[in-house]
Amino acid sequence: MEFILYVIALVFGVLFFGAIHPWVYTPVFLLVLAAGLLLLRGDVVRALPPVQAHPPPEAIGRSGADKGGNGGTGARSPFFLRWVKTDLSPLFFFLLAFLFLQMVPLPQGLLLLISPEAKLNGDMSLPAATVLAGAGLEGHWYALAPYLYPVRQSLIRWVVYGLFLFGLAHCLNSRRRVETAVVVILALGVFDALYGIVQTYSGHSHVWWYKIRDFKDVSGTYLNRNHFAGLMEMGIALAVAYAAALGERGEQRRRDGTVYRRRSFKRRFLGFFSEGRMEIRRVLVVFAGGVMGLGLILSASRGGIIATAAALFLMGLLFIFKKEQRPKGRIILALCGIALLYGLYAGLDYTIGRFELFDQDMKNRGIMTQRTIEVFGNYRLAGVGVGNFRYVSGRFQDAVHRDLYFDYSHNDYAQFLAEAGIAGALLLIAGMGFYAVRTTRLWRARRDPFAVCLGIAPFGALLALAVHSWSDFNLHRPANVLVLIAVIAIGSAALRLEERRHERLRQEERLIPLRWRGVALLICGVGLILWTGLWSVRHFIAEMHCNTGINITLNLDENPPADKARTAMAWNPANAGYAYKLALAMMNERDRLMQQPEPDTEGWRRSHGPIIALLERAIRLNPLNPEYHVRLGWEYSYRWDLPDHLSRWLPAGDLCLERAAWFAGSWPQNPKLHYDMGNYWTMRAGSYGAGRPEGDAAWTTALWHYRRGMEMEKKEKLPEDVLTYIRNFFKIGTAPIF
Repeated sequence: MEFILYVIALVFGVLFFGAIHPWVYTPVFLLVLAAGLLLLRGDVVRALPPVQAHPPPEAIGRSGADKGGNGGTGARSPFFLRWVKTDLSPLFFFLLAFLFLQMVPLPQGLLLLISPEAKLNGDMSLPAATVLAGAGLEGHWYALAPYLYPVRQSLIRWVVYGLFLFGLAHCLNSRRRVETAVVVILALGVFDALYGIVQTYSGHSHVWWYKIRDFKDVSGTYLNRNHFAGLMEMGIALAVAYAAALGERGEQRRRDGTVYRRRSFKRRFLGFFSEGRMEIRRVLVVFAGGVMGLGLILSASRGGIIATAAALFLMGLLFIFKKEQRPKGRIILALCGIALLYGLYAGLDYTIGRFELFDQDMKNRGIMTQRTIEVFGNYRLAGVGVGNFRYVSGRFQDAVHRDLYFDYSHNDYAQFLAEAGIAGALLLIAGMGFYAVRTTRLWRARRDPFAVCLGIAPFGALLALAVHSWSDFNLHRPANVLVLIAVIAIGSAALRLEERRHERLRQEERLIPLRWRGVALLICGVGLILWTGLWSVRHFIAEMHCNTGINITLNLDENPPADKARTAMAWNPANAGYAYKLALAMMNERDRLMQQPEPDTEGWRRSHGPIIALLERAIRLNPLNPEYHVRLGWEYSYRWDLPDHLSRWLPAGDLCLERAAWFAGSWPQNPKLHYDMGNYWTMRAGSYGAGRPEGDAAWTTALWHYRRGMEMEKKEKLPEDVLTYIRNFFKIGTAPIF
């Protein structure tokens, strides 16, 4: 049952847009979590049958239970928690602990030592009016991540990925299960490639019901050709490894010690295309790899093509390393030949033409990488928080991409370094290094063709995504991560199949007695699964009411009414976007009432308190968004009916605008933000009156923001609505402002 749930989750995620939307990845996550609970229930076992009450010492040592069953107390528990070990377990637990660390509030002294920028962000998250009213900045504890919500979402995904890995490692306990998983992934890849080719070359250009751009690049069931290429890369690596695993060894040894000699080239060539069952399967697998190769070529993903070439080169080297497997390299040539022949028939002009722009595009992405490294420079040791790049990147945005806001750096190495810092990078290197060393040693020790050939699939898939990650962000797509984990689990299981009895797997297990330690681990495991499931569901319900993420296939309302935003905030109070959108909805309703023939002035005065509270809440959760600070500054300035308006609320608004300018940074894709900030300082200059130094300083600041807005829009004249606003305070002409 658990294996079926994993397969459904994998297929569903790939088929529906790569699981980038909450309505897709939430069911996928819940399927994985449900399978995890079922596995935990099944892993509470009796260690030995009742007749073997006194197992031999070596069996106890392998199980991990000591002589007394619990710290040598002499009391033996009849039940044990079974744990199937994997070589990626250290990586999972290292990064799990690190994500928790980024969310834990720390005292200011320790925070300053680890990340001074985090201390500054924490101080700027405090309400400006409260700070100016006399509340000190000392004594507050802040987390390393300025915005905890994306870190929590990253933690949820990491738990799901870990459970998927451990669950598959548990379920792939026989050759039949391993081959079933391989066939599912290959069939999925072939379907995706054929679906994309049909959609593109038929002119329909849809992914299910969603209309995509009428380009010539194939993207399958994904919305991005590069992420589709990531799926093809892993599918091709798996097809090559599996086709080789289905072949015979060049030389096999009988049980009596005599040797089968390698067949002649003619017999092997004819045998490859013979009607035997194994040969037919291998031909089909090579054909499947060729179809995915064609899909990769027609996707016109330059990074994907280069990454796949690197992966195939590595796999060829690994075949050469094993003397008896060297002839298997011809499978790579056959697969590439099939893909190339189909590609020539379909036409490669578009794909080749994209390579002519390779240097310029890599230069542009290099600029983005440099800006990402600037983020890392401000959060060197522990990073800005996993998932926080999209919120902090605007401050470091480059002028080359002035019309776009990038949620991802298009370089996963640089982005991970910015989000996790040196500490996270070292943990990642240590975990992957442990996996690589252990897996390589196991692979070198094996001689069975099935284990040797299928065992190199993870190396090919990992290298392909590692190369592609230099210019894209495949590992931020849940479906592709799940496929990668499945390929790793398949390779790991193949390497542990017994030499002579391929139906059994030599899984490394540890039996933990259900005394205090085992019970504590079991409770932690169940609690983590339930916590992950609870917040996955709450996040999904909240997003359905008030969308703040990727929203292009369901076309949800980006600016929902106040009641929906309020419901979303109740379901998921950690998301700052819900509080901000609720504040915007209340502002729009207030403005509508003020534009009636009889303006609701009393409602205007009453609205400031609730709206200010919402904006302060949004900033406390996420101080990185300059729009939040600008809106709060304006709202502070509207409180002119209060006696301390000049002494408290206007200075608090000034502080909000100063914070907004700090967090906005270059942010070249948002000229309206600078016009709005310029209007605020124009208002402040007018409030000071003529001839005062404070008014001149405010006007100078307003001019700076106006110039920034004109530079972004490449205009020589301010928009007419901005000029009209300025005329409310000063007598100016219509000449440009320089």
